[in-house]
Amino acid sequence: MNTVFASGAERKHFFINPSPSVERKFKVGLRNHNFQLIKIKGNSTALHCIMGCPKRAIVVLLSFLGFLVLFGFRTVFTMVMVYVIKDNDNDGVTLFKECTINGTDYDLQLDWSVSTSQYFNTAYFVGYVITQLPGGFLAVRFSATKIFGGSIFKSGSCFVTLAFTMKYSRIIVFVIRFIQGFVEGVCQPAMSSIVSAWAPKSERARIVGLSYSGLYLSTSLASVVTGAATCYVSWHAGLFIYGILGIILSLVWFAVVYDSPEKNPHLSEKEQTIFEREGSKIKIASADVAKNIPWKSILTSLPVWALLLTNVTRSWVFATIVMEIPQYFADVFGLNVATIGFLTSFPPVLMAVFIIFGGVLMDELIKKEKISTTVGRKLSICIGFGSEAAIIIVLGFVKSYTVASILLVIGEGFAGFGIAGYKVNPVDLAPQYASVLAGLVTSGVFGAIVSTAIAGALRQKNAESWQKILVITGSVHLFAVIIYAIFGSGKQQEWAQPAYEKLVTAKSERKQTTYESTNEPFPDTSSQNGCVGLHIFK
Repeated sequence: MNTVFASGAERKHFFINPSPSVERKFKVGLRNHNFQLIKIKGNSTALHCIMGCPKRAIVVLLSFLGFLVLFGFRTVFTMVMVYVIKDNDNDGVTLFKECTINGTDYDLQLDWSVSTSQYFNTAYFVGYVITQLPGGFLAVRFSATKIFGGSIFKSGSCFVTLAFTMKYSRIIVFVIRFIQGFVEGVCQPAMSSIVSAWAPKSERARIVGLSYSGLYLSTSLASVVTGAATCYVSWHAGLFIYGILGIILSLVWFAVVYDSPEKNPHLSEKEQTIFEREGSKIKIASADVAKNIPWKSILTSLPVWALLLTNVTRSWVFATIVMEIPQYFADVFGLNVATIGFLTSFPPVLMAVFIIFGGVLMDELIKKEKISTTVGRKLSICIGFGSEAAIIIVLGFVKSYTVASILLVIGEGFAGFGIAGYKVNPVDLAPQYASVLAGLVTSGVFGAIVSTAIAGALRQKNAESWQKILVITGSVHLFAVIIYAIFGSGKQQEWAQPAYEKLVTAKSERKQTTYESTNEPFPDTSSQNGCVGLHIFK
């Protein structure tokens, strides 16, 4: 006889004697907790404990962690390059003790130039651009969750391989970086498809903000972890740590994340009602959807082009911040890798906070009809990215690394407010084609290729060259903000108006389940403490 104990203020005992030939289903309501006891096919009984934690919150949490690791790969590689290239001074100005691995078996110094490192970055972004648009198409045609999880797994495996092979050949590094970019290029289009399925209309901005905040917070965590690990453990410790984390996280993702609410067999009735009420019509990937993509309308849409230009310059800026700013601190102020990692860890923290804050704020203003969706998106992008662009220009003229660090924190904080608006915009314009739009728009990441190419061409080990790089970067970003203010939109486009159900032929595979229950009213646990920190989902 099996005994199941319920934790909480009221502890009750339930004695279950399952029969192999009978499928038993129970639904038991407690004052503080909700348990489902389900007899699964076979001879075992599974206990599914749902303590007020919406399934979309699980998707958001793992999406956050996925981006935290995926985009952390970029920063890890940059920090490792700053250390292993002889041209940089790892005994320079530091806020900490000197690197302890210098001159030991755990040290590695390569006779490469900084330009070589920038070629590696270019290889990464070339691979990244190639799979942007195909990634959006694949996310419509196949499983977006498998595409996203596969991207994490493959890129993590590349990092582990890189840790073993980097010291042997530049060609190996170049090829691996290209492969990493190639497999990571599908992640953002896939995430747009996942968000389309899992975000009720009134929660779009906050769900996007929470999910994508991991992307930007990744720089902060990776800077600190890699700076310390590289300086005090071994030159390739950061590569191993992040590579293994990526592999583990991808396996968890595959195990618990479903393509849509309809395919999740554990979705609560309360959450199912939310999706039905708020018009979340994205069911599952379909060949019919892929065949009916209105390419002509998409490619002639001014709001789409305004968003594309915004992404081009945002990718330009992001590549500069993540991949060039560490070198900026080394060239202009003579800092060592541990100090650079520490200083560059702060901006993404404030950015992540503003992404979440901006998403929640705009959701509430739009929900209460204080502003339209279009006004909300334009406010986010113009205030956020406009301020960031101005600060980047000023950054080229400062003479103190302390002032530069403070400006960087402020600028990236404002950028978070802009990101809360522009990441959700593909879902606004065309919910059923969100992954395709995201693939098209994020193909603007070629701005990152231009950024690294310009930095490689202009960079010298002095402040004047970095002044040129930063002024150019800030100016093009400001130009894109002005264009979006004129042509941007948050309104669903006419060519995206047909009901999505007409395009979907595949039926939901979600099984309807009936339960035997007590007469005691089933409690609403969504506002209780079962799922700490996730009460933002109402």
